[in-house]
Amino acid sequence: MGNIIHHYTSIKNLALILSSKKLRFNRLDNVDDLKEIDGLPSGFGTYIFISCWTDEEEESIPLWKMYTENMRGVRISFPVKMFNEYLIKAGDYGNHGLGADMYSPLTYKQIVTEKYWVINVFSNDSSFFKKVIYDDNYPQFYKRSFIITDTGLKIQNMFSLGAYKKEIWRFQNECRFTLYIGPFLPLNHPLINGSRKNQFDFFSQAFINNIPNEIEFIDVDLNIDVIDNIYLRLGPLCDESDKIMIDALLKKYTKNGRFEPSSLSGSIRK
Repeated sequence: MGNIIHHYTSIKNLALILSSKKLRFNRLDNVDDLKEIDGLPSGFGTYIFISCWTDEEEESIPLWKMYTENMRGVRISFPVKMFNEYLIKAGDYGNHGLGADMYSPLTYKQIVTEKYWVINVFSNDSSFFKKVIYDDNYPQFYKRSFIITDTGLKIQNMFSLGAYKKEIWRFQNECRFTLYIGPFLPLNHPLINGSRKNQFDFFSQAFINNIPNEIEFIDVDLNIDVIDNIYLRLGPLCDESDKIMIDALLKKYTKNGRFEPSSLSGSIRK
């Protein structure tokens, strides 16, 4: 997989990314492919959060059409290592102490909050960044991943959940970042009574009982150097006003941001 990946989006969303210096991960049950949660237990799609990219270098007419406004958006090109890497010291990971120091795209306070707990936190882990697998039979794989035992629900191959799509979507050549997030109750909740242990016990029961997440997205900080050196392709039907807006955004929020016209400019009728 190449080092540079691409994200097709609107000029409005580009402005939000540049101004916030964050990338939004959306819940799996809210993405445009309604079938992605097939085979998962009810509510489990609320535990998987993704940011969708493609490693296909050649510009895609379907992606321009689907994810930009009238093909007048932008294609953002970033290195795979686009996030900050925070040191999580051994023993600091909630009440589940790590055996060694690790690096994460999230700070410890962003991993364990009053509302949720991020399970996979390591930048170089295959659970975080993966190539989508296109297979029409994945709902059966998902169903086999959940086993009812005497002690409750056992999940096999958890970090493969959210990695599959139907063959009909293969044209996207998608790769994605994935966070697995379970719900917490705040420490001052009567069921928690100020205990971190009670929080983690509730977290475990949430998986077993399919208690849905209340949050619908999570925003992750981007590395400032990546933002400062952003490279964009303009949509094939961008006009002069679009170029002016994009140029103004780059000058305001980046040091060396640049853009080029689409390789499809002049090929598609408005």
